[in-house]
Amino acid sequence: MRPYLTVIYDSFHEAFVSRVLYILLLVLTLVLLAVAPFGYDELKPALFHRMSVRDIPGFLEELRKQEAAESPSPGKHIMTIAGEPLQRLVHDDEKEDDGPSRLSGRQVDEFVQGLNDLLTRTDLYDTEAWQKIALNKQCQDAIEEGPENLPTQDLVEFNRMLMHQAFFVQLGPIPKEELYLKYALFQFPEPLPISKSLFEMAVNLTLAGFIDIIVGMLAIFVAILVTAPIIPRTFEPGAIDLLLSKPVSRSLLVLAKYFGGCVFILLTVSYFIFGLWLIVGWRFDVWSQPLLLCIPIFMFQFAIYYAVSTFAGVVWRNSIVSIVVTVLFFLACFTVGTTKVFMEETAINPTRLIRLVPTDDALVGVTQNGKFVQWNETQRTWDDVLISEQRRGPASIVMQSVLVGPIFDAPSQSLMYLEQPANRGRMRRMGSSGGQFKTAKWTGNWVAANVPNPPTNSSWIMKDSEENVLVVGSAGVHRYAGNGEEKKANFLGFDIPLGGKNAFTRLGPDDGIPYLSPFAAAIDPTSNQILVANQGKLYLLRPKEDGKYVVQQETEREAKGSVIVGLTPKVAIVATEEGDLEIRDGQTLELLNTIRPTGNLSPAAVETSLDGEKLAVLFHSGDLWRYDTGAGQGRWTDSDASAVAFDKDRILIANAKTHVRIENLETGKIEQAYTPIADSWRLAYDWIIAPIYYVFPKPGELNKLVKYLLTEESNNATFAGLESLGDLREVQSTDDIFQPVIHNAIFIAVMLTITCVYVSRLDL
Repeated sequence: MRPYLTVIYDSFHEAFVSRVLYILLLVLTLVLLAVAPFGYDELKPALFHRMSVRDIPGFLEELRKQEAAESPSPGKHIMTIAGEPLQRLVHDDEKEDDGPSRLSGRQVDEFVQGLNDLLTRTDLYDTEAWQKIALNKQCQDAIEEGPENLPTQDLVEFNRMLMHQAFFVQLGPIPKEELYLKYALFQFPEPLPISKSLFEMAVNLTLAGFIDIIVGMLAIFVAILVTAPIIPRTFEPGAIDLLLSKPVSRSLLVLAKYFGGCVFILLTVSYFIFGLWLIVGWRFDVWSQPLLLCIPIFMFQFAIYYAVSTFAGVVWRNSIVSIVVTVLFFLACFTVGTTKVFMEETAINPTRLIRLVPTDDALVGVTQNGKFVQWNETQRTWDDVLISEQRRGPASIVMQSVLVGPIFDAPSQSLMYLEQPANRGRMRRMGSSGGQFKTAKWTGNWVAANVPNPPTNSSWIMKDSEENVLVVGSAGVHRYAGNGEEKKANFLGFDIPLGGKNAFTRLGPDDGIPYLSPFAAAIDPTSNQILVANQGKLYLLRPKEDGKYVVQQETEREAKGSVIVGLTPKVAIVATEEGDLEIRDGQTLELLNTIRPTGNLSPAAVETSLDGEKLAVLFHSGDLWRYDTGAGQGRWTDSDASAVAFDKDRILIANAKTHVRIENLETGKIEQAYTPIADSWRLAYDWIIAPIYYVFPKPGELNKLVKYLLTEESNNATFAGLESLGDLREVQSTDDIFQPVIHNAIFIAVMLTITCVYVSRLDL
């Protein structure tokens, strides 16, 4: 054993005396010194800024409505004392026929400045204006003392609390603190667009990307340059003779040299990551223990490339050739992986069906990139019939809006749906309105039309048993009073949209609101009861005889976070982002059981049959879980499903290849199947790219394991995910983080085995 340990030590010594090592360590030290001044401050919220307002267009519309009303209100009073820029914004908004749409950056700045001007006024509070607003004790104490007697800082705090309590839907709660990034003595002017609860994940995401570039690319590439000569030098005349004169195995000799070279990357990676761990813990108070686990991962990544370098060194005995062969191997892995991703993002994923809607004439689907398609039985293809909006960017992040619905309204022969920007929190703060309510009417083809903007934060659309179209937003349940058509007037031969502000009638409830994103809602198609999950609470809404909704049952959940819900007369399903399914009583909301049928995978949709007897839960991984409420049993049925829907006594299921099958719910037999003819892109992907990628080593994919260790997220976590409101219906790509580890380990074993066999038969 001692001779092999000596060989390992000699290999490490060869790398250690290299000047390149000291240059690399110097570069890594400079990087650490450059990162060290970064830090953050937690400050108490004072003035408004762009990120303070949930819905700027909705705020302007609410001010306009309250100003036009006769009774005193906070908005009416604000408009009497507001500055000219804010009044102009509100009145310009009134000229829009269908509500606010988008504000320029300058207008957003004027809006924020107008609010901040109000915070310093002693006359913002008016007894009549705020008489219907329930003020907290802190506000009441300030009123007793008199706003004019408050110090400036306390006055600003008091006025901000007044506005948040009067416009809770548009402003939300006052954050406990705001986080500001700083570098040395310089503090960035805008706060970070994340809360304290997401701060650690944001730091870890930054670390994952940072060390992937510095260590996963720079350090490993330099390590290949430094360690490439180790194996060729072993076979130089004199060196190999001396080694073989001892009782050592050739194969074990090569393996000892191999592991000795791996020690080099262990040294550099450990130095950098441990230093980064200390800096992040000291400056950001994020002591991420999993960061230290990244050290063996990057050593494993280097071992993949070094296995190729070792084989080349044994065969050609030349360090330059070893480097070239290793670089070619890297380019091959990069090409295969990039080709697969490119085809998925441009030709495969965009055509995935994510919604299925049975209509009177044909089956309509919605693809991941927002196209409405309809089955053409003659051509056996999905024909494009409507484009909901222009998508930009790769398919993994291309779902720039969460498409809610569509539902088919038989009386008007229309498809109705909501479009919510995926990062709608940021979009609204930047002055763009939130969701849009859209319709598409069948006239031999689907013709799209816009209707007036829906109520604030409209996030769910559904139909009741009487074919009424219901929309659930922050203020509760609303009924759409239109017929799927946009009102227009003919003027000088042109169709002029009339818009209208009364297309939606509020149905209640008065308790439990506002609903704050991301909330979830579902309707029981048999009783028209609605289940709402909001801020950790469940509300069962019951319709009265006049159609108004009231809270029949309320309960609080132990777990928090985003959910998707489903409701039947017997059972309510609450699907959590961690993959848990809470099975509750459909009337009392009592928790009956909690199961996790597919691990910690996030759900994408919960669908209910029209008779309330069946439920289907679709996960982003493609797993489909179906539940029979009568039997009280659930079962897993699919692993590559992309969409699911119920139609009378049938269930429709689409898979990743845009195939759709229709099963009878009673017999389980397939009644009909839609199998499109595969195009050349699909054939090339299925028969060439995917198989090659499967058997090919994947060293670049190990960054997903690093990201998983740091964020504990198995999906493709990004900053876009942090900026979104956590809606589980947003498109997510789930990654198998352990498959690259297995494939790469097999590759290392195969390469080292081939190298050992070759050197054992080599005539030296």
